[in-house]
Amino acid sequence: VKDAPAFVVNRILTRFMGEIQNVIDEGTPVEVAEKAVEPLGLPMSPLVLLELVGPAIGLHVSETLNRAFPERFTVSENLAAVVKAGKRGFYVYDSGAPVLDPEVAALLKQGDTVLTEEQTRDRVLDAVAQEIGLMLEEGVVAEAQDIDLCLITGAGWPFHLGG
Repeated sequence: VKDAPAFVVNRILTRFMGEIQNVIDEGTPVEVAEKAVEPLGLPMSPLVLLELVGPAIGLHVSETLNRAFPERFTVSENLAAVVKAGKRGFYVYDSGAPVLDPEVAALLKQGDTVLTEEQTRDRVLDAVAQEIGLMLEEGVVAEAQDIDLCLITGAGWPFHLGG
């Protein structure tokens, strides 16, 4: 790949995660945003992935890509609040299953735009498609199949769905 901010997987995942955070910030409930992308067959939900990566790292990457591409990459004030509060993620696992942490829920400042699962999924996929198109135009990779390979092998996107 061409030397570019975030290379392939991190650039696409950050755009993907940024749209999830945007819809949450705008007012869509966390549960709806998470459930919206389940049909994509990803290895884990976006906020569980954020927990694995670490909210502070996710915030740092968002800030870095926002500086490189401010028209497309946002920095979530809610994510910044989670990091500032020292939270390790959005969930607690007291019952064994992920449940929105009440302390995180209290930190969230949301607007009043509530999207459906389908609207959320469409918005996230549109953002990912746009970013992939731009990466191809910029010559970050030579062909779309290169991005598919990166997403399948580097991010665990389902092979049977083509990356």
